[in-house]
Amino acid sequence: MNVLIRMPVLSMQADAYVIKNPRETKNAHTITHGEKAAEVLGLTSESLIGELKDLIKGCDFTSISTNELARIGSRLGELDLIDDHVACAFISGNMTTDKYGRQTEKDVKYNAIAMFNQMLGDNKAYARTWPMYAQQESFKIITRALLGANQAINALSFFANSAGSDLSVSIQA
Repeated sequence: MNVLIRMPVLSMQADAYVIKNPRETKNAHTITHGEKAAEVLGLTSESLIGELKDLIKGCDFTSISTNELARIGSRLGELDLIDDHVACAFISGNMTTDKYGRQTEKDVKYNAIAMFNQMLGDNKAYARTWPMYAQQESFKIITRALLGANQAINALSFFANSAGSDLSVSIQA
């Protein structure tokens, strides 16, 4: 005898990540020197600098959409300037999904600098509340990805807001 139990389908809908301080432009990961920004992104050649310059031309990382952030994150990943986990953080954007788990609101602007910084803080706070979580490999991967996302977004913001007409920095081979 087979018994069929029907259960309602669980929705995968998620609202956008709530940014508590949407005006945040500076935090512990803010970069103020070109050499540090180049180091964070692993810029090793003038051609990479040129590609980066074209990629972020006109970007404001305090008002960016998931579509824009995903495009930048994907390209940075292809160029090996960020790892796959950091690229995934960029691609996930504000994390809004419909009931089927598909991204929505991909053109809504938000402050990615504040969002990534808050996500990292929230992840660390969760680990303090649940110490067993902090022991798991998933926590370590997520923490490294969010730290990398913070460093990368701040390096990109430095270059995007640079007063110079180009992104030239001292490159050591």
